[in-house]
Amino acid sequence: MNVDHPPRITSSHAPASSIGTTVLATLAVIVALWWGRSFLIPLTAGLMLAMLVFPVAMRLERWLHSRIAGATLTLALVIAAIGLGATAFGDQLARVAGRAPDMISLVAQQVSDTSPGTDSLLQRARVSFHQLDRAADRLASAQPLVLTARGKAIAARKAELAASAAAAAAPQINLTQSATVALRDSAVSGSSALLKLAGDLTIVFFIAFFVLAGGPPLAERFLRLWDERPGLRLRAEHAALECVRQIRIYSGVLLVTNTVVGLAVWAAFALAGLPDAAGWGITAALLHVVPYLGMATLTALGAAETYLAYGTVGAALGMAGFLVLLSMLVGTVVTAWLQGRAAKMNAAAVFIGVVFWGALWGVWGLLLGPALVVLLKVVAEHTRPGQHLAHLMQG
Repeated sequence: MNVDHPPRITSSHAPASSIGTTVLATLAVIVALWWGRSFLIPLTAGLMLAMLVFPVAMRLERWLHSRIAGATLTLALVIAAIGLGATAFGDQLARVAGRAPDMISLVAQQVSDTSPGTDSLLQRARVSFHQLDRAADRLASAQPLVLTARGKAIAARKAELAASAAAAAAPQINLTQSATVALRDSAVSGSSALLKLAGDLTIVFFIAFFVLAGGPPLAERFLRLWDERPGLRLRAEHAALECVRQIRIYSGVLLVTNTVVGLAVWAAFALAGLPDAAGWGITAALLHVVPYLGMATLTALGAAETYLAYGTVGAALGMAGFLVLLSMLVGTVVTAWLQGRAAKMNAAAVFIGVVFWGALWGVWGLLLGPALVVLLKVVAEHTRPGQHLAHLMQG
């Protein structure tokens, strides 16, 4: 007897268990990246540095007939370049800090020249805060307050007298002491950050040195991990070469955009008549290495320098607005577009990736994020499970 079986229903959608496993695996990777950032950040930066300067190290090795000497001299040149950049930025920062007392005196003079009228913004804000305090006290006591107009006036007068007495009895705020404490805390936190940065850079350069000292034999041993499947080894070799190529493209894009930002800031400061416009241009090019945060620092320093030169808040805001616009135009739009074109990536994917890595690894994430996004696309292109992600990031 023939039994009719119901037709089998096929679905093109992935099963819920597969989607759940993918989501959990992605979350596990993100947690691992955040938890192991103390090790992964120097490792990633060291490998990228080695891939970037590898051609220089190989050329110096041929000249010096020593791989160790070539790697050492290459990294010494990189350290010298970083030292010169740090010196240039430190000089500009010291100039602004040295003129900070002049800026404080200028602000104090402008505040003292302001007419203390009874209807000024500060007076009205003070009255509003007093009224808010009285309302909060009434709610805290949970007692209904029903007063006539005369009673309200008397209660308000009593509250004002009580507030005046409390203000007189309270210790006076000493701005000098507050500023001293703030500077001391900033110095301590800044010293800790510099020590941590020095430690991270030391590890980065050691990793880069040992990778460069290993040379081509180290890369060959790495590729032998996929010898069991010739097709997989070929894809791994192509992915490695493409990663090196993309790192160099990213460095070229960074060099072009930093040069544009430096020249634009140089021209703007020169037109504004500010001192040491060339030094500010070099500082802008250096700070632009760190996306967003570097230009935010430059905006604050440039606004302070303009305020010291002109003595008006309008001039400082005008310079800050120009630097913010320059950062948005060149630092965000042009950089993402150039890198997207060079790596054949969607500019939105580059921007979102930088935000992701910045949230995960902080300043190091902002610095390494653009290159990491491109490397992720390269790896996804050369693996079967990552084809969908590579297609999503395609420009």
